[in-house]
Amino acid sequence: MTNIANLPFQSVGPFAAGPFTLTTTSSVRDDIIRVGVNYKFAGTAIDPAPAPAAFALPVTAAAPVWSWTGFYLGINGGYGVGSDPFSQMQLLAGTLLVDSTVMNAKVAPAGGLFGGQAGYNCQTGHVVLGVEGDAQWTDQHGVSCGIECTAVGFAPNTFTTVDQRLKWLATVRGRLGWANDGYLFYVTGGGAFGGIDETDSLPTNPTAASFSQNRSGWTAGGGIEARLWGNWTGKLEYLHFNLGSMINTFNYVFGGVPFTLSTTSAIRDDIVRAGLNYKIGG
Repeated sequence: MTNIANLPFQSVGPFAAGPFTLTTTSSVRDDIIRVGVNYKFAGTAIDPAPAPAAFALPVTAAAPVWSWTGFYLGINGGYGVGSDPFSQMQLLAGTLLVDSTVMNAKVAPAGGLFGGQAGYNCQTGHVVLGVEGDAQWTDQHGVSCGIECTAVGFAPNTFTTVDQRLKWLATVRGRLGWANDGYLFYVTGGGAFGGIDETDSLPTNPTAASFSQNRSGWTAGGGIEARLWGNWTGKLEYLHFNLGSMINTFNYVFGGVPFTLSTTSAIRDDIVRAGLNYKIGG
């Protein structure tokens, strides 16, 4: 800004008296800090701009969750191997021990099996409880020597033999499993039943006797089952069977002298089988 003032002036020294003009030019600069309070007289709050509409994805119905609850029917097939320790005794006139196995011998009937099963499962959360019954035909067969297996003092092949054949198996079992994502891991156990044919042969005469028994006992094992498609499931299972012991005895005459041959066997079996089940309903 510029300020101009006319001033009287008296003579000083050589300058004459008279009026003079004084001009002042300045620039105005300032720095301030302030605090304020405001009051709005009228009006409403301004709403924020509406958010853009979200892109809507197509909604599809959720797939139904697979449940193991329900009745089922199926078939199975597999392979079994027995492990049946036995002992034999030859008695003279039914009382005097003549000969016996030096140590327990063993016969191992082996072969395929085929059958079917039916059952019911109940699932709560991941836990599955069930009951199953099954029956299968089997052709497990094995032969072992008994007394004088080494034929010491005898001509070759002049020792006793035990020939066993496991004809059928059946079980009634409970199942306890853990299910997740269409898979079921389970343990199982219960009652077991089986039919066994046995033929005991002697080198003399020749003499042989055949026997047939139905035995009962227990079984235990485990497996895995998985949903395949629709209501079809497949399983792989192992079972151990203990069918107790069987005793077969027969009398024969050699050289006019009566003898008795007694064979005591423990019936054990291990099977592995695959199965296909269909769940009824659900």
